[in-house]
Amino acid sequence: MPVVNPRSYLELATELAGRRESHSIRTAGGRAYYAAFLASRDTLAAKGYTLRYAGASAHAGVTQALGTILDEGVGNEENRLRRARNQLTYDTDQVVWPPGQSVQWMIDTAREIIEAVTALPENR
Repeated sequence: MPVVNPRSYLELATELAGRRESHSIRTAGGRAYYAAFLASRDTLAAKGYTLRYAGASAHAGVTQALGTILDEGVGNEENRLRRARNQLTYDTDQVVWPPGQSVQWMIDTAREIIEAVTALPENR
């Protein structure tokens, strides 16, 4: 299987978010989260801030690293993205969004996180 650029998940998320079907919108939210998570994980490791996280602890590790390296707000936003992704993925009932959240919020937040991590200087 070819290598994937996690940022390409944002394009797919945007496309799927424009559809009406619940499964497309839910998948869009998942792709937005994974774009932010994977791009952050890979970029933080490539720039020398962290080792490349793997396994079940990777999600919490990336959240913590973002909060430490950038600021607590970015880590909190990544964590909010993860919670929204969990709701979309695991709860098959109607989604009740907290104020200010939506699939578009997930896409926009993922993009902001990726831009912040990409802007970090090398840490060697």
